[in-house]
Amino acid sequence: MSHARVEEVFDSDSASDSDPSIDDPTTFSAPPSLIRPSRIPPPTNNLPSHIQPQSVAPPNTTSDPSAHKHYACIYPLYLDASRTHSQGRRVSASRAVSNPLARTIVDAVAALGLKTVFEPGKMHPKDWGNPGRVRVLLKTPEGRTVNKEIKNKHHLYIHISTYLQAHPTTAQSPLRLRIAGMPMPETPPPEPAVPRG
Repeated sequence: MSHARVEEVFDSDSASDSDPSIDDPTTFSAPPSLIRPSRIPPPTNNLPSHIQPQSVAPPNTTSDPSAHKHYACIYPLYLDASRTHSQGRRVSASRAVSNPLARTIVDAVAALGLKTVFEPGKMHPKDWGNPGRVRVLLKTPEGRTVNKEIKNKHHLYIHISTYLQAHPTTAQSPLRLRIAGMPMPETPPPEPAVPRG
């Protein structure tokens, strides 16, 4: 049960002594240190040579999810050497790679000539620390294979793992994925401190 509070108000109180209205936007002034959209620098294409994207077709970024609903999904977890089969890995331990990235998987699938859709915001429930999902068109909606060299999804995993073993993940690999509205860093971030003891 709530108790009512009584506040005494006198007619002698002037309007200038009272607090300003909370809903009055004219009393709010933003500090100059906040980043405003007009102060965000435009994206530049002056990437260092070790970060330059490869000459493959860019992945599809269509906003209509029904257009690629029948595409096969591939997560980096499927090729991660630090995971077991029960934890989600889909290739043998000899074919798995350490720290696979979804952006590198896009490069591998694009090198095979397949249509891809890169979804950087999606993640596997067992691997939320490594975001990204790649959708690949393996079969048409009628059921015909798109590429005669790739028989099924597992065969695609083998082709992707071969590419990932030839192009291992480095410290510069995550810098290839541009984030909209964020400027590219001039230098790579420093190595994290390793606890000793």
